[in-house]
Amino acid sequence: MERKNPDGSKTPLTMPGHPKIKGSTLRMICTQAGISREDFIEAYMLSI
Repeated sequence: MERKNPDGSKTPLTMPGHPKIKGSTLRMICTQAGISREDFIEAYMLSI
């Protein structure tokens, strides 16, 4: 996956393929993607 930056450039995002990932890895992915903890939890809760 890639994040589109305001200047038009793209930043690759880490997306592990493991069934379980560490909380610290998930936080780093959300930080890189610009997703707040609250937005992630809301999206996760809607998906289950």
